[in-house]
Amino acid sequence: MSLSQKKLLLFIIGIGIISGSIRVLIDYVFRYIDSSPIMYYSTFLIAFIAEIIIIIWAIKKYKNTKGTLTIIDAVKTGVIIMGSIGLFYCTMAFVYDTYIDPDFQTTMTIRFTEQFSPEQLAQVKENIKNQNAAQSYIGVIMYTIWFVFLGAVISLIAGAVLKTKEDIK
Repeated sequence: MSLSQKKLLLFIIGIGIISGSIRVLIDYVFRYIDSSPIMYYSTFLIAFIAEIIIIIWAIKKYKNTKGTLTIIDAVKTGVIIMGSIGLFYCTMAFVYDTYIDPDFQTTMTIRFTEQFSPEQLAQVKENIKNQNAAQSYIGVIMYTIWFVFLGAVISLIAGAVLKTKEDIK
């Protein structure tokens, strides 16, 4: 691995760490201010769109810096970025939902149901009462894997579009 390749990898990891930190901050702020359910859940869509833009930007930066881009390079970039974001976000959500405000998810679900489907409120409350409240570290791992999968799909598509064309002889 050449020095520029190492710098490029550190750059991508840095983008992932910064993006993950921003994602955590956004989610935490909307949890802390006790926002409406639609406002809170809209942050997921906004963050996902921003993550797509960040991955595409990082892949373009990788291509411009290295001079070439393969689909594998693009997928590595997306997986590193989304893996970092997922790990940061899922860890924060686990800590928040387990230790800071264990009733947050339940309260948000009930508020969402009251606002958009009040006729289902009794059923939702019954489902919440009957669900297994045990939380584990497995959830952090599973959701982080989901973020990695999304990063792979996004970067696979971006890499297919942005890859360096081979000269045909």
